[in-house]
Amino acid sequence: MERELEVKLLGLDIEKIENQLIEKGAKLIAKEYQKNTTINSTLHPIDNANKGYLRIRHTKDLLDDTECFYFTFKEQITNEGIRENLEHTIVFDNEDELLNILKCMDYNIYDTGFKNRVSYIYNNVRFDIDSWDKNTYPYPYIEIEVENKEDLATVLKEFNIDKSSVSTMSIADLKKSLKK
Repeated sequence: MERELEVKLLGLDIEKIENQLIEKGAKLIAKEYQKNTTINSTLHPIDNANKGYLRIRHTKDLLDDTECFYFTFKEQITNEGIRENLEHTIVFDNEDELLNILKCMDYNIYDTGFKNRVSYIYNNVRFDIDSWDKNTYPYPYIEIEVENKEDLATVLKEFNIDKSSVSTMSIADLKKSLKK
């Protein structure tokens, strides 16, 4: 189980922020192509807004040409000012069989999206630059993961990021916001 504190930065000049990270000496730690599938059930629904969600993530690491499958329950702790989650994750090697197990257990709602992710570490803060396929979410954003709220405030100030660009919405929430 891993505790995470994160926010998304929306509506920014992504290239400008990435260039600032590189100029400041941020370390490139990942370039990935991801297939993300969230899972739910009409018979045993998981309250995504308050409880969390199930996810299968298939990553292709473009730096070292490796692939990995992760099965996660992302348990939401709070969404006040910063998203705090506990990620319960296992690594597995047979996506089709896991999907068969879930279907046998009446998990019948699947939503799949694809994204490219470029990740940097700067002063113990992780910056994930995410670009989803157009059907999932058409606007790139930056996800920032910090160890504490003070680190978030420091990064926002250092990169001159207005708090109006900070969001605690999940990708599911962002998708819903497009339909309004």
